[in-house]
Amino acid sequence: MEQRIIDTAAAPAAVGSYSQGKQIGQFLQLSGQLAIDPVKGGILAGGIEAQTEQSLSQITILLAEAGASWADVLISRVYLASDDDFDDFDRAYSRIVPQPFPARVTVGAQLAPGALVEIDVLAVVAD
Repeated sequence: MEQRIIDTAAAPAAVGSYSQGKQIGQFLQLSGQLAIDPVKGGILAGGIEAQTEQSLSQITILLAEAGASWADVLISRVYLASDDDFDDFDRAYSRIVPQPFPARVTVGAQLAPGALVEIDVLAVVAD
């Protein structure tokens, strides 16, 4: 089965042993996106809504690089540094991710210092 690595300078580079995304057949998995400040680098300063918007923006860029869109996303997995941020996160998420929403899992997790949210997605696209 054909494989393709998603790699673009328009989104934050991988900082470890992983790819920004990988497609095998119809399945496209994008790596978790922390909110990286596009000007300064590092974790974006600001609250959960600003970080959510930045993470989703990076996902949108990676989807486009793969020839996909949010309409192709089957599931998003969300990791929150604090469950107390859920309502504010969800408000930002619902402003950006178009309906019908993909399935979603949201869990609390210990994230990189300063990170409030990390999001990854699995999309099904034409191969």
